[in-house]
Amino acid sequence: MFDMDVHKITRILVEYKTTLQNLGIKPERILTNKTFRDYKDDTPSLLSHSLYLVLGALIIAKDKEKYGKLNRHLTAVQICLSFAGLYSLDELMRHNKPE
Repeated sequence: MFDMDVHKITRILVEYKTTLQNLGIKPERILTNKTFRDYKDDTPSLLSHSLYLVLGALIIAKDKEKYGKLNRHLTAVQICLSFAGLYSLDELMRHNKPE
């Protein structure tokens, strides 16, 4: 089974960060007492939360002991980006493939 290394995850996150910032998105955490379904029609909030998670994940990436947490953050980012309609599932799976 293929596990992405920290460098690959970091490259993906930097790509997402650049894309979101180029769209003028500002980082903002969504309310944790709500579900993603509550945000289904709120693309700006999903994109803002994506950037919030990306910035946090890039900090986590500096600590090799937190690889699992980093991987979970990447998953959450990709879920938000897909729900927001920025990437299809096929595109996200290609981002995660080995080089």
